[in-house]
Amino acid sequence: MTNGFGPDSWPKMLQEAFNRFSTHYFDEASANKHDEGYQLAVKSRWHCDKRFLQAMIRDASKQERVLKIFICLFLAVTYWLSVRLFGWRHYGK
Repeated sequence: MTNGFGPDSWPKMLQEAFNRFSTHYFDEASANKHDEGYQLAVKSRWHCDKRFLQAMIRDASKQERVLKIFICLFLAVTYWLSVRLFGWRHYGK
């Protein structure tokens, strides 16, 4: 099951708000695709997380305003660190 950005333990309303916020910064970087990669576990967890970070950085590079670029990069690193630290519980499940 995919849930977008944020852990599935969050209340649905908070997840939806977080996802709406994230769509202002990310286009190619799909949290649902990342979730699907975790569920299928065809490639390594590191590979899934690396591709997710690369897509978020590409999205950041497409932003037109400097402030938005920095926000997007900050969010990308934050999301990536979160999945690296806590994603192991969901990989292959």
